[in-house]
Amino acid sequence: MNSFTNSFLVFFSLPLIYVCIYIGLDVPIDFMHITGREIPYQNYIFVGFGVVYFILLIWRSIRRWMGMYIVNKTTRFSWNEVISKDRKQRIVVYTMLEVLVMSSLAMALYFIMGVNMIPGIILFAFSLESLIFLIIGVQNKFRVGISSRAIIVADREVTVVYFSGLQKVTIGNESIYFDYIKDLQLSFPTDCIDSQLLSSFKAGVREMIDKDKVLIRTKD
Repeated sequence: MNSFTNSFLVFFSLPLIYVCIYIGLDVPIDFMHITGREIPYQNYIFVGFGVVYFILLIWRSIRRWMGMYIVNKTTRFSWNEVISKDRKQRIVVYTMLEVLVMSSLAMALYFIMGVNMIPGIILFAFSLESLIFLIIGVQNKFRVGISSRAIIVADREVTVVYFSGLQKVTIGNESIYFDYIKDLQLSFPTDCIDSQLLSSFKAGVREMIDKDKVLIRTKD
């Protein structure tokens, strides 16, 4: 989820930066015979970028807050534990980098433009949202749960692996592979689970699978 959202943010940020540089520094545009500040429909351009940013970031925000809310309803799960320390450390590092990049870009847009700051305001607001999410999440709110329907991991990413439609499950040391109908395969990396809890996690997965319908294999 985050990689998808961040890829689109980078994709849209590059042209936005170019537009801001041309307008903010009033760079001549020879082929249009105008300067940057004479670019037409500037308000529409920045509102458009702002709308794109808002849609991408609010979708990510809602999804991960809902994921954290659901997985913390521990009574709904047959197995539910906090993510591993290594995974938590990576989340802290990646999220802080994400906050730094988003807030730096917002500040850069402000210093270049000074006006038409809708994209910058949205970036800065959601960088604060990410920071708040991280502060709350590291207090044992980032968790992994197994229910009768699915496995869910909720941290800065939300991963859901459903049990319906399964044909085969291959349990390995570093990943669990789920093979579905129509040749679909999903892999679930187990590095988000503490090594001391890995055996009980795998046992919990086995308990939720209908062994009469699903082949379970163990891979060394």
